Amino acid sequence: MKKLYTFLILTMIMLLSACGSSDTTSGSKKGDSSSSSSTKRVAYFSAGASNNYLQTGIEQAEKTAKEFGWKLDVFDGKFDPLAQLNQVQNAIAQDKYDGFVVEAVDGNQLCKVLTEDAVKQGIAISAINIELCGEKDNAAKGTLTFVGGQGVNVSKDILNQIFKENPDGGKIAIIGGPATGTPYLNMKAAVDSEFPKHKNWKLIGPFSTDYTANKAFQVAQNVLQANPDLDVIYSNYSGMTAGVVEAKNAAKNKNVKIYDFGGDKWAFDAVKKGDIQQTVIMLPKEEIQRGMEALRDHWAGKEVPKFYDLTKEAILPGSPYVDKTNIEKFNAKGLPEY
Repeated sequence: MKKLYTFLILTMIMLLSACGSSDTTSGSKKGDSSSSSSTKRVAYFSAGASNNYLQTGIEQAEKTAKEFGWKLDVFDGKFDPLAQLNQVQNAIAQDKYDGFVVEAVDGNQLCKVLTEDAVKQGIAISAINIELCGEKDNAAKGTLTFVGGQGVNVSKDILNQIFKENPDGGKIAIIGGPATGTPYLNMKAAVDSEFPKHKNWKLIGPFSTDYTANKAFQVAQNVLQANPDLDVIYSNYSGMTAGVVEAKNAAKNKNVKIYDFGGDKWAFDAVKKGDIQQTVIMLPKEEIQRGMEALRDHWAGKEVPKFYDLTKEAILPGSPYVDKTNIEKFNAKGLPEY
């Protein structure tokens, strides 16, 4: 009887010990944020996955998560605000994520669910590329940081750079991405702000596209046919600008100048050839890297900046503007990166 009693006591101790332990690497539960050794579960909500810029960001997210020892899930927002909202809501409901890195399709659409629902659940949030809740170059309340280089102020700078290089003014057509997307809305806000200050410029557009070269070609072709005296076309993504250049060549219009935002390998080659006047660099690798580093530093108890300005990234040679006069400086820095 005594042996049986001792056996039962030992069995109860073992059972209690087992109940008090948990597997932090299983992926089914959040990691212990107080422990640097626990495996973090992170969700990356990409605005989409249909172009080189976004694909480069996703690849960098996967690489960085592996380096940090995190479990990462990637969600493709498909440039659909409602689809992305559902993705975020479902991720919160699963209650298995320690952190989100969010590249919003619509920063206002995700405002409440991220700054209230996710934060209440203890999820650390880094926003990249697109501000949340109407903020400008700043983290929304309750979130850690905003990593940006494509906000309204950047769009204003690009327009003013074009105006500066063409002081006589003229006609300018502006082509952007999806009309409901924040990058397009930021660009339009910059247009509304800056054009009234430059009476010698006539605006054609802005026009929205699906970020593809084919759609941009169609828009640019129509614009050039309707405006043979056009002076400038500004395209706010390199993937579209390739179609704009094709339309210009088809129209045999040698006078129109093309300005680009994106700074990918195609754009750098186009600057060298003289097909476009200038491109503005984007840094998809640094963008996602800084967002994920903010989560890591937060969990390590370090202070995280509310805004990380990619236009001042150390990898840049003092400017985000790339033209024939300085393109070799960018090449020497290992740019472009996508």
